[in-house]
Amino acid sequence: MHLMASKTLRLIAVVTLSSMLFACSGDDGAAGPAGPAGPAGPAGPPGPPGSPGGVPVDSATKINIAVTSVAIPAGGGAPTVQLQLTNDLNQGLEGLPASDIRFVLSQLSPATAGSGESSEWQSYVTRDTGGIPNGQANTETATAGTFVDNGDGTYQYTFASDLTAYPAPPVFDENKSHRLGIEIRGQAPISSNGIYDFVPAGGAPTFERKIVDNDTCNACHDVLEFHGGPRTDVEYCVTCHNPSSIDGDTGNTVDMKAMIHNIHAGRSDYVIIGFRGTVHDYSTVQWTQDLRNCETCHEESDTNTPQASNWRLVPNRAACGTCHYDDGVPDSGHDYAIENGTHPGGFEFSDDTQCIDCHGPDSTVNNGEVQVARAHELKEVEANKAFSYEVISVTNTAPGQIPVATIRVSNPLDGTTYDIEDPAGPFQIGSSRLNLDIAWTSEDLGNLDPNDDLARPPTSGAPFAPIQINFQSGVTNDGNNNFTKSAASAIPTGIAGSGIAVLEGRAAVDIDGELDNLPVSSEVFPFAITDAEAEARRSVVDINKCNDCHKNLALHGDNRSGNTEVCSTCHNPNATDIRRRVPGSECDMVLGLDDEPVDMKRMVHAIHAGNVGVCGYRNTAHDYSEVIYPGRLNTCEGCHLADTYYPVDPSTVLATSVDAGADWSTLVDDVAISPNSSVCSACHTSDLAQTHMTQNGGDFSAGKDDTGALISSGAETCALCHGSGRASDVKEAHGVGEFQFN
Repeated sequence: MHLMASKTLRLIAVVTLSSMLFACSGDDGAAGPAGPAGPAGPAGPPGPPGSPGGVPVDSATKINIAVTSVAIPAGGGAPTVQLQLTNDLNQGLEGLPASDIRFVLSQLSPATAGSGESSEWQSYVTRDTGGIPNGQANTETATAGTFVDNGDGTYQYTFASDLTAYPAPPVFDENKSHRLGIEIRGQAPISSNGIYDFVPAGGAPTFERKIVDNDTCNACHDVLEFHGGPRTDVEYCVTCHNPSSIDGDTGNTVDMKAMIHNIHAGRSDYVIIGFRGTVHDYSTVQWTQDLRNCETCHEESDTNTPQASNWRLVPNRAACGTCHYDDGVPDSGHDYAIENGTHPGGFEFSDDTQCIDCHGPDSTVNNGEVQVARAHELKEVEANKAFSYEVISVTNTAPGQIPVATIRVSNPLDGTTYDIEDPAGPFQIGSSRLNLDIAWTSEDLGNLDPNDDLARPPTSGAPFAPIQINFQSGVTNDGNNNFTKSAASAIPTGIAGSGIAVLEGRAAVDIDGELDNLPVSSEVFPFAITDAEAEARRSVVDINKCNDCHKNLALHGDNRSGNTEVCSTCHNPNATDIRRRVPGSECDMVLGLDDEPVDMKRMVHAIHAGNVGVCGYRNTAHDYSEVIYPGRLNTCEGCHLADTYYPVDPSTVLATSVDAGADWSTLVDDVAISPNSSVCSACHTSDLAQTHMTQNGGDFSAGKDDTGALISSGAETCALCHGSGRASDVKEAHGVGEFQFN
């Protein structure tokens, strides 16, 4: 029994185990829910620092280029350039395509000591032009070589070939100064061309050629932008525009020293055929000052241009021949055929070695008169430094009174004064002049007599001209050369506020045996009419900015100089040039008989925009239609003081007369333009622009009442949109903040 039971139990166990084994091979069923998260483990050790990343280059509003190194293998192997691109937040810019960046590399060869020749740049990369092999320096696009983007704003470029393998390269010299330049296209504007001067053998360059600084160029040109925009730096230009480069279509040189002088001189036979056959004819270019003002561009006081004195120390045919050439026209002033190997006096030469003998700083030829510096000396400007005008007082200026003025002319060099009555003195000889102009009101000059319209009768001068006191006769000397004289006309009885008096004219001085007129700076003197104290006229223009281009601004025969306020006394809103529109005169033949406003605020804008022709003294036609402003017309602060270019309150500024009507002596038949529209339409000449102005209160066919006030169908609302901080702020719309001035 016991044995049977034991066997039975073993059998049951086996069966049970078999069942269990069979069950393990079946389906486990659905997964159960996830259990709760366990506790966080301890922090692991810090990993290695990652590389700083850059921001996309196409997000930048300006790109700054910095070259960190250029390595050239011994013997002139392929150069490798390390560079960095950043935005104005100093963030690295990554992602620049190789097709958007170009490189230029040149070697500087110093002139042989004592040769009289100039140092020269020569480019390694060249191209064929006009069938001339390697006749023009060129850039190398980064697709030609090896371009590496490190992803953090740094890049590396290795040139496509060894320097010795380029066609017609300079003979590589590792001890000579080299210059690398960079341009970027298809992206945001660049701050500079990444100029990098170096010596392949190592060390700082011991010889350089820096003659003109960007700032001197940009005084007129705002921001130099050539060849589509990416070439902005003079030191970049010279790496290609060197003596070995010519225009293959015309055969004219594009060497910098010759090209720039030719352009600014407006040379008639200097034409360049540019990209895609574009003709660049510079024959109508007129530099805005005397061509002898070499120091306008070549500023020797500028530490950035240590070779600026080359203009007088290193005379050569290429530079000098741009102005001094024989054009075959008698008495044209171009009578020096130095380009063709001949020279006044019968000299013949084939190089520049003899130039310095006569024209260098140590030359004694003609008692040194043909030294470059002395030949270009503006003696009248130097002589002008001995004169200064001063208005001491203007009294008796209440309405209805006859003004009495006291003036003095002194020599600031020695503190002496001039006797303007001296028969042999500078204000009694030649064509000298000395006048005091009295104008009103200082709020907005118009010189109107509300009781009689004209300040002066038409027979004695132009309508709405200032009262003028001639100080060359009938004066009283107090014994100290303070001269007093009364006006011939009274201050109009209906005038209130303040006025201004301007002392203007020219001295006559014997310079080199001939009398020259000297443009002495005009002096402005505000005076009270009904105001308790004299109120000066508003200032909107900086004369120094005018002189950035014009050097010594002097007009009307050098009578009005150095001060724009003197201009406004005659060039006021009531004045047109109708008196000069004489039938059969030059003005009639060139410009016609319809008068033109000469209001300062409109005329000056129109002149610089090339949109006006004005009849001047002796019915001379002044056609400004071919004027090309050297900068950007929307750079308001190129002339204006900051924030003085916003729309004015039309109730405080006189409208501009554009048609004096049949009766010049009255304003009631004038046709006028409302003040803001007058200024803006001088540049914005389209029908669309005029319609916009009209729709916003402007008037182009308004009338004036007998006080000079505008009779208009509406009131200008320009300031609502174009005022400071408004939706179309003038400063923002014109991009004034984008420009950098000297």
